[in-house]
Amino acid sequence: MKKVILFVIDSLHPVVLERVLAQGDAPAFRFLAKHGTYIDRVVSSFPTMTPVATSSMITGTWPDRHGVPGFIWYNEEIRKIVDYGATWQSVLRIGQEKVLRNLLIKLNEEHLNPETPTLYETLEVGGYSTGCVNFFMHRATRRYPTELPFLISLVTHFGLNHEKVSGPSQLTLGELIHPPFSGRLNSYPRGIFHRFGFNDAFSGKIAAQLVQEGKQPDFMVVYFPDNDRYSHQYGPLRTGPSIERADHQVAAVLDEFGSWEKAIEETMIIVTGDHSQTTVGFGSEYLIDIDCALKSFKQLKSTEEANEDNNKEIAICPNERMAFIYILQRINEILPDVVSVLSKDVRNAQIAWKVSENRYCVLQGGTEKQLFFSRLGTYQDVYGQSWALEGDLSVVDVYVTDDQKIKFGKFPDAFTRLISALEARSGSRVVISAASGYEYLAVGAPIHSGGGSHGSLEEEDSTVPMIISGMPISMDNVRIIDLFPMILRHFGL
Repeated sequence: MKKVILFVIDSLHPVVLERVLAQGDAPAFRFLAKHGTYIDRVVSSFPTMTPVATSSMITGTWPDRHGVPGFIWYNEEIRKIVDYGATWQSVLRIGQEKVLRNLLIKLNEEHLNPETPTLYETLEVGGYSTGCVNFFMHRATRRYPTELPFLISLVTHFGLNHEKVSGPSQLTLGELIHPPFSGRLNSYPRGIFHRFGFNDAFSGKIAAQLVQEGKQPDFMVVYFPDNDRYSHQYGPLRTGPSIERADHQVAAVLDEFGSWEKAIEETMIIVTGDHSQTTVGFGSEYLIDIDCALKSFKQLKSTEEANEDNNKEIAICPNERMAFIYILQRINEILPDVVSVLSKDVRNAQIAWKVSENRYCVLQGGTEKQLFFSRLGTYQDVYGQSWALEGDLSVVDVYVTDDQKIKFGKFPDAFTRLISALEARSGSRVVISAASGYEYLAVGAPIHSGGGSHGSLEEEDSTVPMIISGMPISMDNVRIIDLFPMILRHFGL
């Protein structure tokens, strides 16, 4: 049985990868594509944020099942906003220890639905070893103590030292969790100037070392984070150099097999992304200020708890090119008023909410167009899902063929992805997705004017390429949740 390595490149843009491959500037990726299957369009989660997408990849489910709604979201159980550290300002405001605890421990141990098994858990129950290198979704049965660098320990007041984190047979999270260093420590890019090991070179070196030392598990995820930062800064269509650097790291791992041909003889290699990005326009008009738009409502602050004393009405949770507006009280009064305000802005491409059990509405900002949809109707999409539709289909750019088939345009798998965002955990909410080129401005939201951003329902944010080498694969209409059953089938589970 061949082993499997899954390389995940954050914010991998399909157009740029295709251009880099055509120019011959990514020899490892080009080799893998030539000797495997290249899929140019794989649909990601909604919102297209890393914690959501990577949870979907590792559980094979959307957020309504795995329970991780976004990078910033409202947790009704504790009546507070959860933020995994979207900006350094929010980290300072909320507190370094709380943010790191959310990201390092609670994301996997509490927020990820305990009843939804991860790929690591399923494979290890089946008798296979698994590994994770810098991939923040790592829940499994083994327990690892945190080994925080002194500087992180200091700013978190030593509150996380030696706490246990669950993980697979092999777990490396930068310098924080069980880094299996061998050789000279200065050969690993670590420390504060290298984000404490959360960089492509660190990920590549650890993965190559595991292969070299014969410690490669049966299944291993290797995460490359650098391309996301590069894309945010320079824009997604200028990420060629960043993708080439990720290619260099993959090449170094393949080299450890003796030859690249031997690598794909012994191992199934998968290269993909968690989501992509869209270019944000220059100028304030491309920033949608939802705090200001909804200023007439009492808004919950990121450091507050919703209770009867403060009488907060809404919680705004921006996720770059999408946002959640949670309704905290008097739902039947406040929700329509929130929708009314948002519907006046044409920059809101979609505004969606749950109407009743199995009935949802989505409307287009700046127009009178709206569409009601629900599961189990007479129309069927390319994923085999059936729908009942009533209203203007252009709101989500779909059309229906003469034989009752739904064809998606620039909002792939729109209905399922909207429902998954609206049903992720409990609570009432309105979901908004920005038009191309726009981004949401609110407290805690990172801003990327002239750079790249993601989060929305739109195709450019939502589709990534995938290369599968070392195993013949035939797949149509692929979504990132399909990785889970594909890998299980490979291992006979």
